[in-house]
Amino acid sequence: MNIKESYQLLQARIKNFYEVNKKHVQIVGFATLAIVGGMIYWFNFYMPSQEKEASVKFAKMYHYFKTDSFDIVLKGDKKNKITSAVDIADDYCFTKKGKEAALVAGLSYLKKAEYKKGLDYLDKFSANDALLGPSIIAAKAACKSGLGELEKAASLYEKAARLGDNEYTSIYFQKAGVHYELSKNYSAALACYEELDNKYGTTREGQDAEKYIYRLKGLMGELNK
Repeated sequence: MNIKESYQLLQARIKNFYEVNKKHVQIVGFATLAIVGGMIYWFNFYMPSQEKEASVKFAKMYHYFKTDSFDIVLKGDKKNKITSAVDIADDYCFTKKGKEAALVAGLSYLKKAEYKKGLDYLDKFSANDALLGPSIIAAKAACKSGLGELEKAASLYEKAARLGDNEYTSIYFQKAGVHYELSKNYSAALACYEELDNKYGTTREGQDAEKYIYRLKGLMGELNK
């Protein structure tokens, strides 16, 4: 069989397959077009409009967050047409501003000592950079502490300290140590204090580290060895 005959045979097979499965092929084709069209609409029209709406509402609300007006941040103000951070986070959860609103809501709930709600909204926002990331993790740790989950709080504070690993986040080693102590995990507490002393001994928190270490070793009976 030559190339021409092979090509003609292939054409015939394709035509026959289409005739037998015409309805199925058309359904798949229409479905594919619908999916592609939906994606184009979503990314080029719907999401930009949602981002714009969220940005406008977020800008009005954020002023109240900066001035510690947490009731307005969390509940909004219909009279002044202020949408709450909670509603922005829920209604625009796929947008950047929606995620930022979740962070603002989480921090506001923390300030109001509503720790469970604080965690729920802080979990909607994530950042792994060495600047914002540690602060968010530390905020979650504070919520865990407020809920009485001291070991989990300690672990999160330690995670925040290691993610930042700089003098600005060194305080989290201290907080981790304190919470490990409160949960009676003395060896973990001592490790945090020693790392604080060794790495950041010149910081304000680091200057107190030796005091914590000495006290804890005494509590553990190591000074008598």
